[in-house]
Amino acid sequence: MKRHIPFALTTCRLLLGPIALLCAAEGVGRIVFLPILIAGTLSDIFDGILARKFGVATPALRRYDSITDVIYYLFILSAAWILCKPVVAQNLWAIALILISEVAVVLVCFIRFRKYPATHSYLAKFYGLCLLAGLIALLVFNASSWAILALTVVAVVTNGEIIAIHLVADSPPVDVRSIFVVLAQNKKAAQKI
Repeated sequence: MKRHIPFALTTCRLLLGPIALLCAAEGVGRIVFLPILIAGTLSDIFDGILARKFGVATPALRRYDSITDVIYYLFILSAAWILCKPVVAQNLWAIALILISEVAVVLVCFIRFRKYPATHSYLAKFYGLCLLAGLIALLVFNASSWAILALTVVAVVTNGEIIAIHLVADSPPVDVRSIFVVLAQNKKAAQKI
């Protein structure tokens, strides 16, 4: 039974996205997004921790987690459009930059390895926490442009690292701490030759 918990947590996050969109469309009070966003982030953190603890951390589960992240955040973006349309509209260029950087990661990984990315670097984890803070600021507290602009900077830096990891890795990178780890592994492998 324990081995199904990581999958269930990821699936829970997948379902939270449509719930958030429905709440936004129905005009539910903004405070409802606080538990939705926190639960989404906690499920993203603990699905991986528990998968490793229970010995079920497979590349397929990590990719399911990554795909779920994209779907969840697209629903959250749609909710933000409904709730914060003026701020979102004013910062469409920044949101487009975030989305372009996300698409670039997927394209580079697919072209290089024919797989969906599941890098899960430390910087990606930091990005996830920044998403939580920025989205709480935006959806719960109706923040201004600063939340989107800060997320844009973190997204572009994070996705740049993930692209670099995919360009220098010899095999599809799963759960790689940083670009520096990949470079060190490549250096060790070159020294053995």
